Amino acid sequence: MDVDSKFATMIIADIAGSTPLYNAVGDDEAQRLIQLKIDHLRRVLLSFGGVPVGQKGDDVLSFFDDPNAALRAALKLVEPDEETVLQVHVGMHSGPIVIGERGIYGEAVNVTARFATAANPGEACVSEAAAKLLHPEHRSMLKPLGRLSLKGVAEPLPAFSLVDPTSDMIFQTRLPTNFGRSETNWKPHAGLTLHLRYEDSVWWCGDNGELTIGRAPDCDVVLQQPWVSRMHAVLSMKAGKLILTDRSTSGTYVKSEAGREIRLKRESVMLADSGVISPTMPIDESEACLSFEIRGRTQVPQNVA
Repeated sequence: MDVDSKFATMIIADIAGSTPLYNAVGDDEAQRLIQLKIDHLRRVLLSFGGVPVGQKGDDVLSFFDDPNAALRAALKLVEPDEETVLQVHVGMHSGPIVIGERGIYGEAVNVTARFATAANPGEACVSEAAAKLLHPEHRSMLKPLGRLSLKGVAEPLPAFSLVDPTSDMIFQTRLPTNFGRSETNWKPHAGLTLHLRYEDSVWWCGDNGELTIGRAPDCDVVLQQPWVSRMHAVLSMKAGKLILTDRSTSGTYVKSEAGREIRLKRESVMLADSGVISPTMPIDESEACLSFEIRGRTQVPQNVA
């Protein structure tokens, strides 16, 4: 097999929110919208000089010789797209790759995928390796995220955020207007129920539901503190498991009733059935602590924080 090695800048653009879209509009319409979005992503990447590589699932991979062109492509990818209801999260990284007949290979490709996973919908997560190669005017568009712990990567890596400066978004997929929360959706569910409390307010959802936490008015739990990101974190119930996902620029602290306090930064963790969450600040120092509790469980899950 013929192979070629080179140094390049990779971009992976992954469609966000495809699962709720299937639930909202059905398989056929969801597949049509997803394919429409994939075609759009390919056109954008090609227009900036990206070399397309095979598609896997709902993501598109390209590599660039010019990292500045890659950044311009990434910015275009995260712009709001009026043609579809879907957003993407993008990873951008530079490093050595091996080009084969069926795609590109190497650790740099895997790291790019990890940065894409760390990005919010409507955001590109750019590695330090890529950022160092940019012209100053392009580098000035990036916002530091600090060091991120990426799955499969030994040491935390510095990362930067790139978002469309004209878009006042909260990093959520825009589903059709007929797929919203209704009074029926919010009636108590039989079985497991997540209860989240802040001061005198209580929110709840059933299994396979979620609660978004942030400063944006469209979040379920709106916190006004200036250190809270617009979309800060998501608490979700998935098949009986309680998952906390940090989506912020500053991190989230969490402590279960019998566990130790941990800090998340663009990471997810499975939680025990009760505890406390604090955006940005350690729990003992925070003025915005939320308590959570799962009700209706007969057996406590294992391997939780």
